[in-house]
Amino acid sequence: MHCHLLPGIDDGCQSIDGRYVITAQQTHAAGGDELFTFRGAGFVGSVCTPHTGPEPFPLNTPEYIRMMVEQTRRELADRGIDYPLWAGGEVRLHKRLVQWFEAQGVPTLGASRCVLVDFWDAKWPRWINPIFEWLMLQGYQPILAHPERLLATKKLDAQLQALLDIGVWFQGNFRCMTGEDGYHADQMIRRFLAEGRYHLLALDTHRPDCLPGRIDGMRMAEAQFGHDAIEQLASDAPRRVLAPAE
Repeated sequence: MHCHLLPGIDDGCQSIDGRYVITAQQTHAAGGDELFTFRGAGFVGSVCTPHTGPEPFPLNTPEYIRMMVEQTRRELADRGIDYPLWAGGEVRLHKRLVQWFEAQGVPTLGASRCVLVDFWDAKWPRWINPIFEWLMLQGYQPILAHPERLLATKKLDAQLQALLDIGVWFQGNFRCMTGEDGYHADQMIRRFLAEGRYHLLALDTHRPDCLPGRIDGMRMAEAQFGHDAIEQLASDAPRRVLAPAE
């Protein structure tokens, strides 16, 4: 539900080769070391969520992302790779974001009404909550990506609870289980999982060399919280999001 697979449009994969290392069938390197792949980890498709919004990648509009996804689908098919892709976006929260939405459109996850957003400011500004409220008034379901990694830690629990109270969903990052994103993120993802605060979990894969650590985090989450609980957050919930409306 969250990956930076499209080449060269953000800080994710930068080349075609990079994409196919992590989408092609599981292989082995010359030295015999296993190369982790999406398929090897059990994934059956990916929602492409490049960074977008007024900053720092304003050219990644919903229309452009859809075009890039279609191009990548064709390239995969030409190489005989059957791996479904959906268009999406990871929208950086910004004080001018509503105006950007009105001008460019809202990038949803596939055909759903779900909108993935992230936030990296060191303080929690007043304009954030109104953006979530605007999205919900327009009929969208906002999803805050990796709240366990937020830099605005002052009164963070209260700020996040306020979002949960109005119906915002949270999506956690598996790599935070490994400690690679710091002690705070490691402790918070475990606490949020124990408290049932997440609606989704995802790899948030950027480049092929970072994939093994993210899959390690998924396995650590399964070991601590059980396969069924993680399956619900990483497989069942995404399927419900992407299922066509009846």
